[in-house]
Parts: sequence; C-alpha cells; structure tokens
Amino acid sequence: MKKQIVLVAGAVVFAVAVGVLAAVLVFHRLSESRAANNSTNAQNGAATPTAVGAASASNDAPNAQPTGAAAAPGAAPGQPADGAAGAQPAPGGDAAAGAGGDAAAATVPPLVIPVGTALTIRLGEQLGSEISQSGQNFSATMDQDVVVNGQTLIPAGANVTGVVAFARPVGALAGEANLQLKLASVSVNGADLPLVTATRSFGPNIKGKSKVGRFFKGVAKRAMHEESEVLLAAQSSYSFTLRRPVQIQ
Repeated sequence: MKKQIVLVAGAVVFAVAVGVLAAVLVFHRLSESRAANNSTNAQNGAATPTAVGAASASNDAPNAQPTGAAAAPGAAPGQPADGAAGAQPAPGGDAAAGAGGDAAAATVPPLVIPVGTALTIRLGEQLGSEISQSGQNFSATMDQDVVVNGQTLIPAGANVTGVVAFARPVGALAGEANLQLKLASVSVNGADLPLVTATRSFGPNIKGKSKVGRFFKGVAKRAMHEESEVLLAAQSSYSFTLRRPVQIQ
C-alpha cells in the first residue's frame, strides 16, 4: 500500500514539473514574438517619414527655379538663364586681391648692405691734423654707387656725415701728426641711416721695434723738419670698410 502511495506521489510531482516547464516555454515564445513585432513596427515607422520626404522632394524638383535669377524666355525648366554664366564677382573681391598683394609685398626681404662693403666718399671740406678737432663732424658725398647683387642700394651723390675720431698736430712731445676718420650716417630715400665703419688713420708711419724707438725717430724727423701736418683736401676721395650691415628702408 505504501509503495503505491509513493508511486502516485511521484507521478503527481512529475506531472506538475512537466506542466511548469511547458508553461515556461510558452511564456518564452510569447515574449520573443512580441519583441519581434515591436522591432518591425519601429523600422516601419522610421522608414515612412524618409520615404514621404523623398517623394515630396522629387515632386518639387521639376518646379524649382534657379536661385537669384529669373529664367530666360524659352529656357528649359530648371535650367539657369543665359545671364547666369556672366555672374558678377562676389563683393570684396578687389579688396581681397589688394590685401593679398599687400601681404606679398610685406614678405619681400629687406635690402641689406653686408659687412666688408667698401664705401667710397668724397670730402666736402678740408680736414687736417692741425685744423680739425677730435669729435668734429664733417660732410661728404658718396663718390661711387654701392651695388649689391646687381642692385644699386646707395647712389653716388648721397649725402654722408663723418666724424673726426682723433686729431693730433705735430709737436715736440705729442709725437707725429695723426688724423683718424670714420663715417657716421648716409641719407637714402630721405632717411638718415647709421653707419659703422672701420676708423681710417692718416699720418706718417714711423717704424720701430718699440714705442720708445718710434718716439726718438719722430723727434729726429721733427728736428730735421722732415715731418709735416696731415692735410686732406676738399673733394679728395677715400674708402671706408663697413663693420656692420646696413638695412635699406
């Protein structure tokens, strides 16, 4: 009797388990079916406005007219008028071209006279070891064109200002006469450009192994009246070496 009860209970449990499993499978199938239906409806809804918009655009296209121009008589629908081919340039075109030209001009490298260039000048006044004073300015003009890469940067005749760097006359204790000059500026295109040149010395060159020896040789020459003052005549020409580059404005 107990054995039969156990078998019946087992059969009942098995039947309940099978029923539960079947219910789970049915519920799962229903969920998948609903998800598929929702995805299909979403895709159809997204495609519908696009199709409608495309159809509307295709319907409006034959009636479209070219923007900003009236269709010429006899012109085919949707074709621009003949005058459209000669459309006017956009406003500001000339200004843009001018701005581009200014930018191109601004990129042109400056003109430069390099170090070591010889500047040949012609004195505008007389200078000398006795008549000139240290620190005195003197006037001159360019005697020759200054040419760099085939281009004349400073023309002959340009006004030049120089400086007497040192002036010493003949004297019993002062030593031999000496005059030293250098250039200070040149006028180009209405602007005074500063110049830095090597100082050029004028005067007798007394040779000796030491300063004492040169001094006594100078004294002997002065005693014999063989030494004279340095004198540079007006309109005489001399060259000076440029020590710093000059940028032409």
